[in-house]
Amino acid sequence: MSEASRQPQESVDKLTLADLLKPMQFKALLLAAGGLQNSEIGEFLGTTEGVIKNVLADVYHCTGCSNSGEVLRRYFREVSSGLLEVGRLRRELAELEDRIGQDIYARLGDFHQYLN
Repeated sequence: MSEASRQPQESVDKLTLADLLKPMQFKALLLAAGGLQNSEIGEFLGTTEGVIKNVLADVYHCTGCSNSGEVLRRYFREVSSGLLEVGRLRRELAELEDRIGQDIYARLGDFHQYLN
């Protein structure tokens, strides 16, 4: 049972995405925030587009967000306010890059500049 499903909505709103999401969910959200399509996220995470759709649906459910736009707004709000540590985001990207042996920053373009 996820943290969100045990908490009333007002408690979920007080937790950060890093608190609410499992590692794969957080990575999928990070890549979606970087503008990657579900099929590309699946490639990076070593799974299928269908699995990523399900993972992101779980993200919406855990966070109380109804769609991708809403969860991405929350993500960027947490990053810009300092609630999500930029260092953690960099570590997550570095881990993904090591796993797939590709320059993930080249694929994320402007998003990389946002993290620096």
